[in-house]
Amino acid sequence: MKRVLVLLLLLPGLTYAQGKFLTVGLKVGANFSQLKTLEMQTPRLTAGGIPVMSGGQIVYDFFRNNDSRTTGIVGGAFFRFGRKLFLQPEVLVSSKGGKFDLIQTGLATQSVNVKFTTFDVPVLVGFKLGPLRLNAGPLMSLTISENKGLKDSFNQYTSQPIEETFKQAVFGYQAGAGLNLGGFELDLRYEGNLSDLSQIGIKTPSSDARFSTKASLWQLTAGFAF
Repeated sequence: MKRVLVLLLLLPGLTYAQGKFLTVGLKVGANFSQLKTLEMQTPRLTAGGIPVMSGGQIVYDFFRNNDSRTTGIVGGAFFRFGRKLFLQPEVLVSSKGGKFDLIQTGLATQSVNVKFTTFDVPVLVGFKLGPLRLNAGPLMSLTISENKGLKDSFNQYTSQPIEETFKQAVFGYQAGAGLNLGGFELDLRYEGNLSDLSQIGIKTPSSDARFSTKASLWQLTAGFAF
């Protein structure tokens, strides 16, 4: 953290010294995200962890993908090193989410809404073609808050305590294109996960499975370069 603060304090002087080699800017925009979950069936449990029975049979419920997208806000700073070929690390706070369906036998289907906020650090390599920029690179994402929607939906399906549903660090990638209009910048990117966003153990007397979740999104931002 101290190194980041020192870099931020030195950036104005570096920008002046390096000219167009270093571009610093701020950006804000929207995420259009969805969840990709592992579809599975699992027995419904009582409060004591025993499978619910109906007509002498165990009651099974189902988790299913829902392709609807959730809109969130993203914003932060970017630092572009280079001219034609450039390296662009960013520091962003990003609101994401999505939905999946819980199909309960004999009951109404529920749409589970999951929302979470992440601290994202993408590091992109890009190339300029006039006002157009093409870039792609890895992303590290840390979850800093979530709405408990994922955790609450599993209360009836595991005899294990669910302490945390989201992993602390998730790795992914971003790829897209940008347009420079003077000091004004527009960017459109696709973001995907390489590692699971969450992985919940579903351990019952008759099964031991894991429910995993990945997220993907389209990101549209507008920024200003200093």
